[in-house]
Amino acid sequence: MTGTISSFGFGGISSQLLLGVQNLSQSQNSLQLEASTGVLSSSYAGLGASRTQALALQPAITQVSAWMSNITNTQNTLTTTQTALSQISTIAQDLTSSLSTLGSTLTYSTVTTAATAAQSALTSLGNLLNTKQGDSYVFAGQQNTTAPVSTDLGTSDLATQIEQAVNQLGSTTSADDVLRTTEDLASNTAAGQPFSAAVSTSPDQAYQQKMQAVVGQSETVSVGMVATQSATATSTTSPIRNLIRNLMVVASLASSSASASDYSSLISGLQSSMETVTSGLGDMSGLLGVQQNSLTTQTSMLSQMSSALTTQLGQVKDADLAQVSTQVTNTNNQLQASYSLIADMKGMTLASYL
Repeated sequence: MTGTISSFGFGGISSQLLLGVQNLSQSQNSLQLEASTGVLSSSYAGLGASRTQALALQPAITQVSAWMSNITNTQNTLTTTQTALSQISTIAQDLTSSLSTLGSTLTYSTVTTAATAAQSALTSLGNLLNTKQGDSYVFAGQQNTTAPVSTDLGTSDLATQIEQAVNQLGSTTSADDVLRTTEDLASNTAAGQPFSAAVSTSPDQAYQQKMQAVVGQSETVSVGMVATQSATATSTTSPIRNLIRNLMVVASLASSSASASDYSSLISGLQSSMETVTSGLGDMSGLLGVQQNSLTTQTSMLSQMSSALTTQLGQVKDADLAQVSTQVTNTNNQLQASYSLIADMKGMTLASYL
C-alpha cells in the first residue's frame, strides 16, 4: 500500500512539477543569456512583436556607418590633396621669386640659376601631381587609378616644343608671340602632353570630372581636384597647366640667345601669368577647404543620426539588467523550491497524507 501511494503521488503530481522545473530551467538559461549578452534575444524571432522595428533599424544603422566611412576616406584624400597643393603653391612662389630676380638682375648667372631651378621644379611638380592616397591618385578625379601625369614633365614632348618656341625668341619671334605660342602648347588636350588621356581635357571639363562621394541617402557630392581643371566653375584656364608652361619657359631660357630686351619682355609676361597662377591655386585651395568643412558638417549630422538610431535599437533589443537580475533571482528561488518539493515527494508514504 505504501509503495502504491508513493508511486501514485510521484507519478501524477510530480510529473506536473517536473514539467514546471523544465520550463523554469529554460527560463533561467534565457535570463542568464540576457544578463551575459545584454540583449533580449540572440535572434530577431526572439524579440517578438519588436522584431519588425529591429529589422528596420539595423540596416539603417549599417547604411549610416557606410556613409560615415565614405566621408572619412574622402577627408583623408582631401587632406593629402591639400598638402600636395600647398607644396605646388610653394613651387609657384619660388618661380615668382626667380622671375623677380631676373626682372631686376638679368645676367648669364641669374638666367642659368633660374633655368636650373625651374627644371628641378618640373620634376617635383610632376611627382606632386601623381600623389596617391592609398591606391588612388588624388589629382586624377574619377579615373583615380591612372596617374594624371603620364611622363616626366622636364623631358616631355611639351617641354621640347616649348623649348623650341623659346629658342625662336628675338630671331624670328617676339616675346608676345612666344608667350602666345607656349600658352597654346600648354593648353593642348592631346593625351601625353604630358597628361594621361583621362585628364587630357579642357579646364572646364576637367572641373566636372572630380571624384564623387556618396555621403547620404541619394546624396552624392563632387570633391577633390583634377590636375588640369580650372580654378573655379566659371574659369576657362588651368592654373597648373599655366604653371607647367611657365616653368618650362624659364627652364628653356638658358638655351636661348635672345637680347636683354627680348628677355625682359618675356619675363614681364611670365610675371603677369604667375599672378593669375597664384590666384588660381589659392582659389583651388579654398575650394578644398569648403569641401572639407562641408563634409565635417555632414559627419556631425550622420553621427547624431547614428546615435539616435542606435538608441532606438537599444530600446528594442537591450535587456534591462536590473530587471533581469531580479528575474534570475526569483527563478532560482522557484527552482530550488521545486527541487525541494520533488525530493520530499519521493519519500512520502500513506502516513504523510494522514
